[in-house]
Amino acid sequence: MFAASEHLPGMDDDSGPPPAPRNEPSFTVAQLNDLIYTAVSQHFPDDLWVEGEISNLNRSRAGHVYFDLVEPSQPGVSSSAKISVVLFSQTKQIVNNQLKRKNVGRLVDGMAVRVRAAVDFYQQQGRLQLRMTGIDPRYILAAMAAERDALIARLDGEGITARNKAHSLPLVPLRVGLLTSRGSAAEADFVQELEASGFGFQIISCDTRVQGELAPSTLMAGLRTMNRHDVDVIVMIRGGGSRGDLAVFDNEKLCRAIADSPVPVITGIGHEIDRSVADEVAHTALKTPTAVATMLGAMVDRYVDATESRWDAIQAVASVQCRRAEQRLITLARRGALAGREGLNLADQRLVEQARRTARAGREGLIAADHRLTAQTSELPKLADRILRSADVQLSHIDARLRANDPAVLLRRGWSITRTANGDVVRTVADVATGDTLVTEVADGTIISNVSVVDPSQEAPT
Repeated sequence: MFAASEHLPGMDDDSGPPPAPRNEPSFTVAQLNDLIYTAVSQHFPDDLWVEGEISNLNRSRAGHVYFDLVEPSQPGVSSSAKISVVLFSQTKQIVNNQLKRKNVGRLVDGMAVRVRAAVDFYQQQGRLQLRMTGIDPRYILAAMAAERDALIARLDGEGITARNKAHSLPLVPLRVGLLTSRGSAAEADFVQELEASGFGFQIISCDTRVQGELAPSTLMAGLRTMNRHDVDVIVMIRGGGSRGDLAVFDNEKLCRAIADSPVPVITGIGHEIDRSVADEVAHTALKTPTAVATMLGAMVDRYVDATESRWDAIQAVASVQCRRAEQRLITLARRGALAGREGLNLADQRLVEQARRTARAGREGLIAADHRLTAQTSELPKLADRILRSADVQLSHIDARLRANDPAVLLRRGWSITRTANGDVVRTVADVATGDTLVTEVADGTIISNVSVVDPSQEAPT
C-alpha cells in the first residue's frame, strides 16, 4: 500500500477523495462481515414469518433447496424486491411433512408461500439469506384458491366458461380423444371401464404431461392434435394428486384452449373437493377418470335402449296395422266375390240378350245384302257396256292427238329438226358456236352443215 504522503504519478495533488484521517477506524472485509453477522443476530429473532412468491427454485444433489422469495408485483407496479432462501436437507423433511398433511404437494416456481425462517448472514460470501425452517400450508392453499377464484371470475366475465358448454354432446360418442399420461393408472381405469361397457368405442390417445411445468403446454398441444381428428368428444383425465400437482389445471392459457375447442371437452381430474378452472370451462366435469368412462358408456346405452324401444314401438304399431289391413282385405275380398258373382250374372244375361239381337240383326242384314247384291248384279252388264263405250271414245281422241304430234307428220308439213354433232336439239342460237357441225333432219333426208355465222340479233322466241 502507498503511504498517505506518497504521490501517484500522473495525478494532481487535489484529485481523488481526500485520505481518511488517521484517527478514523477502518475494517477488513472479515471484520465488517463479523459486525454485520453480529448485528443481524442481535436485531432479528431466531425465526420469523415471511410472505412472498417462489422464483428460481433449484434442488441440489446434496438434498438442499434454494430459491428466491420475491415480492409479488401489483397491477401497474413492478417490484424487484427479493431475498435468497435456503432449505437445508436436514429441515426439508419437516417442511415436506407439513405440506403433505395438507395435500399441497411440492414447492414450485410461482407458488405464493408464507415461510418460517431465520435471517442468516453468510460471512464467507457476504450474502444475506433466509434459512427456512417451516411453512404455512394453509396460506398456500388460500392463495391458490384466491388465484383460482379470481381467474374463474375473470373468465366468467368474458363468457369463456360457457363457450365449450355451448357445444352439444353427440348422441353416440364412440370416437373418444384421450389426453392423459401414457401408461398411467388413470388411462388404465378409463380404458378398462369403456371396454367393460361392451360397446365399440374407438380411443385416439395422446400422451401428455399432467403435472409439472411442461404439463400445460403438452395438454394444449394434445388439444390441437385432437381437434384435427374426427373425434366426438375430448377427454382430459388424471388420477388423484396434491393440490399443488393439480394446479396445472388452473393454468389460464390451458383453460382458454379448452374453452375454444370446437369439440366438447370432458374432464376427470381425480379430485373430490375442489374444482379446477379446467373443470369450470370444460363442457362436463366429473370427479374421476372412471366416472367419465361410465358416463360415456351410459350415453351409448341410453341411445341403444331408446333405439330398441322405438323399434319395439314400430313393430307393435306395424303389427296392429297389418291385422287391420288383413281384416279390411278379407272384407273387401268377400264384397268383391259377391259383387263379382252378381256382375257375372248380369254380364251373362247381357251377353245372351246381345247374342240374340246380333243373330236377328245378322239375319236381317244378310237378307238386305242379298237383295242389294241381286239388284246390283242385274245392273252390271249395262254398267260394263257404258264403261267400254266411254273408254273407246277416249282412246280415239288420244290416238288422234298422237298422230297429229308425230314428228314424221310434222316433217312432211315442212318442219325440220336440227341437232348438234353430239345429238342435242338446237333450240336457240346460244346452243351453237361458229365452226360447229350441225345435222338437220327433213322429211326426205339429212343435211350436214358447218356454222360460219351466228346472228343473235333477232328477238329470241319466248
